[in-house]
Amino acid sequence: MSTNETLVQHLKEMIEVYRSRYDTSECYIFFSKDDESDPFCDQAIHAFHSFLTLDLEQVGSASREMAKMGITYDTPYLVVINIVKSFKRNMMDVLLQNPSTHMAVKFYQLANAMENCIAQAYLNFEIDNFIKYNKIRMTSIKKLNHIGTLHLYEAHLLWFDSLVISLRDMDMSKMPELNPNKCLLGQWLQKDASKVLTDPVLLEKFTSLHKNLHLIAKNIEFSFSAKPIDFDIIILLLKKAELFSLSLGVELSIINNINYQATASKDPLTGALNRQLLFHIFSTQFELSRATDKSFCLIMIDLDDFKLVNDTYGHIEGDKVLKSFSKMISHNLRESDFIIRYGGEEFLLILPSSSLKNALVLAENMRISTQSLKEEYGLQKSVTASFGVVEVIPEAKDIMNEAMMSHYIEEADQELYYAKQHGKNQVSSAHSKKDPIHSTSV
Repeated sequence: MSTNETLVQHLKEMIEVYRSRYDTSECYIFFSKDDESDPFCDQAIHAFHSFLTLDLEQVGSASREMAKMGITYDTPYLVVINIVKSFKRNMMDVLLQNPSTHMAVKFYQLANAMENCIAQAYLNFEIDNFIKYNKIRMTSIKKLNHIGTLHLYEAHLLWFDSLVISLRDMDMSKMPELNPNKCLLGQWLQKDASKVLTDPVLLEKFTSLHKNLHLIAKNIEFSFSAKPIDFDIIILLLKKAELFSLSLGVELSIINNINYQATASKDPLTGALNRQLLFHIFSTQFELSRATDKSFCLIMIDLDDFKLVNDTYGHIEGDKVLKSFSKMISHNLRESDFIIRYGGEEFLLILPSSSLKNALVLAENMRISTQSLKEEYGLQKSVTASFGVVEVIPEAKDIMNEAMMSHYIEEADQELYYAKQHGKNQVSSAHSKKDPIHSTSV
């Protein structure tokens, strides 16, 4: 039997091993066998059969079909490539036991070709997505009234756009500025950043993040110049570059929020922001959330039975309760979070770049802290508060207007109403109703 025939026999045996494991749902690299996963997993087995031809073109064609099916079924690139790498690793373990290296070399070439074809197909798909979502992010920033430091994020989105387009066109002359000191953000970091980022540790972390983004771009350029091109490395580097770019956007939006709050008009009694600023703040966070791919949260808070405090102890004591309550809230918030006095004893929090889970934990901490206000501030009566929490995840198609804002505020208000109706002194959200963090009736 020739070495090629022996190689084909080994391949058939390995393919049969994978098929049997898939059929019995014992192979961890595949999904469990069900209606949705069948087409993709069958396509993977079909791609492995292309190895039997020992022909690079047929392997390439089958690989592209496998990638196309993976993209259609929203199968992550790392999952798809891991299926191939697993097969390659197990096959090489078998072949390297043979004293002849010809089979191992031949199969290694075929497997590498499959990996690279899949990586290239996914890279092209990701490039289209990067360009589409980057356009949405830039559009969101252009809609902002108070852009502040976010013009730097807009500049780096344009920088990232050039990076992606250079890969799409396979033209390295279109690469953006690779020197981190020469781009617009780099120049700002050298000249003016220390005036805004007064904490040297935070400044160093931000500078390091920016430098690493440029370092990734240099690595992409280097990987693209190497022959043959390793598309697997490029797609992983590009995903990391997007992550770093979004992280820069989040940090710059935090700086922008802090700067805005420093000059915004505030309620003289509680120090909270005035309600007249609500639409501006909400719409800004909505667009920033869309620009940075980060959700934000609303927490509607109301002091329980506050009218009883005013009626029993007078308005001076009522004002004291409001001041202490507002101070407690502020101590629990980040500098970039917003506290707005929504009504008499009602406050609305807007938490940029916050998950629902984090917002629920924050609300629960504030609920507990509220119960300690009497001792901490010498109030005449113990007070409690109820909290309604909502997560906002803007979509590309959403149109930001007052109706959109009212919809989310109404949701938070409904959650607050639920907490009030079910005993007060509670945190309520659609999530917490299914899996409550904590609730106490008093």
